[in-house]
Amino acid sequence: MTENSSLFSSTWNNASEEDVLYTRLSIPALLAAVFGVASFLVFMTPWFFFISVLGILFSFIAIWSIRKAEGGLTGLRFAQLGLCGSVVSLTAVAVLWPSYQYGIRSEADRFFRIWFDALQHNNIPLAKGLTSPYWERPASDKPEEWWQKQYENNFSHKSIHTYVENKLIRVLLALGDKAKVSYYKTLSVTTSDETDTVVTLYAVSFPNDNSQTETFFVKMTGKRSFPSGDIKSAGWTLEGIPTVVVPDELKTIAQNE
Repeated sequence: MTENSSLFSSTWNNASEEDVLYTRLSIPALLAAVFGVASFLVFMTPWFFFISVLGILFSFIAIWSIRKAEGGLTGLRFAQLGLCGSVVSLTAVAVLWPSYQYGIRSEADRFFRIWFDALQHNNIPLAKGLTSPYWERPASDKPEEWWQKQYENNFSHKSIHTYVENKLIRVLLALGDKAKVSYYKTLSVTTSDETDTVVTLYAVSFPNDNSQTETFFVKMTGKRSFPSGDIKSAGWTLEGIPTVVVPDELKTIAQNE
């Protein structure tokens, strides 16, 4: 073996870095793939949207660094996977979540109007029953039986008197069909632990003794839940007795005046 062909020749020992190509997996690309898959948790609650944002961010970082490395980094497919997953989940939620909230607000509006209508037509069993879980409510077509049970139980009897003595309840009972209930605005819509909560403001207008229209505002809070996780049996419950409030914008106008 000649010196030039020796295994330990200076030519072999002095090989430049360009002669040997090292490749390694891009860490941002791996993180992009992980966040891209985890981004679908956003369908459980929109508060996970930041996972999709991180997935998109790491995907762009990975793609940029891989191209800049000119073959020194691998993981382009991981980055592309993460980008696709994050974009799809974020876009889907951006479209579906407003639609879901609109549906919840519509359901809540129909439920709240049942309460107003019940009091306007002197149906106290139905109005008060809406404050209990719907699977525990008395049959609406048998009010006589419901009243009989209330009188037989001292606690229930006292509870009815307390309910009717509420000022808002008395006003709505007295106004009857003279009251015109109008949707004013939705204050909040929240979803957590298989429960949807909607807070809505209604305007109640009625003619006074001088034939002029007066208006007051009622704040309603309702929760949509399901017994034992049975989603198909989801129903609404009124959170206590609604309250009369003044909208913030009207407070501001009053202060300015």
